[in-house]
Amino acid sequence: GVLTVRIERPTSDNTISRIIKLVEEAESSKAPTARLIDRFSRVYTPIVMLISGLVMVVPPLLMGGAWHEWIYKGLALLLIGCPCALLISVPAAITSGLSSGARRGVLIKGGAALETLGKIKTVAFDKTGTLTAGQPKVTQIVAFLGTQSDVLRLAAAVESGSSHPLAHAILERAKQDQLKLPSVSDALAIQGKAVTATLEGRSLSVGSPRYALEGATLSDAVQNQIAALEQQGQTVVVLLEGNRALGLLAIRDEPRADAKSALAQLKEMKIQTVMLTGDNARTGTAIGTILGIEVEADLLPQDKLERIRLLKQRGLVAMVGDGINDAPALALADVGIAMGGGTDVALETADAALLKSQVVGVVEAIQLSQATLNNIYQNIVVALGLKVFFLVTTLLGLTGLWPAILADTGATVLVTINALRLLTWKPKGSNL
Repeated sequence: GVLTVRIERPTSDNTISRIIKLVEEAESSKAPTARLIDRFSRVYTPIVMLISGLVMVVPPLLMGGAWHEWIYKGLALLLIGCPCALLISVPAAITSGLSSGARRGVLIKGGAALETLGKIKTVAFDKTGTLTAGQPKVTQIVAFLGTQSDVLRLAAAVESGSSHPLAHAILERAKQDQLKLPSVSDALAIQGKAVTATLEGRSLSVGSPRYALEGATLSDAVQNQIAALEQQGQTVVVLLEGNRALGLLAIRDEPRADAKSALAQLKEMKIQTVMLTGDNARTGTAIGTILGIEVEADLLPQDKLERIRLLKQRGLVAMVGDGINDAPALALADVGIAMGGGTDVALETADAALLKSQVVGVVEAIQLSQATLNNIYQNIVVALGLKVFFLVTTLLGLTGLWPAILADTGATVLVTINALRLLTWKPKGSNL
C-alpha cells in the first residue's frame, strides 16, 4: 500500500527543547512577592535619596552643623538605604527553589507558580494515569454476540487511533492474543464518552456504560453485571453496534505505589484532597476507598471545570492530571500540575510537571514552595533589619561610612548565601 507521512514538528521540538523553553519562561515569570518588592523599590529608592539629601543640607543650613559631618552621614545613609539586598532576596530564593525542584524531577514554570504552591488549600486529582499507574489491563471480556475474541478484535479496531490509556489496554490485550485488526474509517472521539468508527461495513462504538444507556437498551442482567465489575474497582466499557450491545470489557488500573502515602502526607499538611474522575461512581469509590480520598465521579471535562470553580471559593486549588481531558481544569486551577508521562497538551497547559510521574512529587512541590517562602521571608527580615539597625546608629553618630558599606554588601552576601541553601533542600523524611 501507499504510506503518506506528514511531519508536523521540526526535530528541535522534542522533550529537551520543551524543557529549555519552560525554564526560560520560568526565569521570566516573577513571583508576586518579587513584583511587590519591585513596586516598593520604585517608591523607596527616591525617598531614601531625598532623605539623604536633606540630612546633608538641612542641619548645616538651619542648625549650624558642620558640613563635612552631615555630608558624611548623608552618604552613609544613602549607602545603608540602597535596596540591593532587598531586591535580590526574592529572585535568589526563587531561582534556587526552581533549581532544587528540577533536581528532584519537579519542573515548575516560574516564580509565580512556585510561590502559589505553598499556599494551596485543596489538591484535586484525576484518576487514570495520575493516582493510578496509567497502565490498565483488560481483566475480563464478556460477549453477548459472538466470542470473546470477536468482541476484543472489534473493540481494539475501533480504539486503534485513540491515545486514551483504556484504549492502550484494549490494544495491548489484542496484541497479546495475536488478533488481526480490520481497517477502520470515519473514526471519531466523543470527548469523555466514547470512540466510534466504521469497519467491515458496520458502525461500532466503544464507550462508557453511561454513553451506552443514552443510545441503547441494556437489560437488567447486563446492568447488574456492569455494576458487579465496577464494585471491584474495574472500569467497564461497552462495545455497541447501533443500539445493540455486543459485549463488555472490564479494565483494571492499579493505584500508584506511592499514592496512598502521598495523600496521607497532604492530609497531615492540612490540605484537602479530592479525586475528580470521568469514571463511574462505583469504580471511583472503590479506588478512593483504597487510597483514602474523597471522590467525585461521572464527570465530563466541563464538569471538572465546574468543580474546580467551586473548590476555588474555599481557597487556592491545585489540579493534577495527565490527559487532554484534564487540560481545561489544569488551566483553570490556581496551579496546574501535569504528570510527566501525560499528553503534550497537559504538559503545556500545566504550571508544573512531575517528571518522575510519582504522586509524592505533588507533596515535594508544595513542601519546596513552603521552604522557598520561608527563605524569602528570612531574606527580607535580614535585608530590612540590617538597614534599620545601621540607619539608627549612623544618625546617632555611632557608625560611619565603612560600616555602612559593609552592612550593604554584607546584607547582599547574607541573603544570597541563605537563598543558596535551598539547593541542598530535601523533602521531609527523605534521605536522598
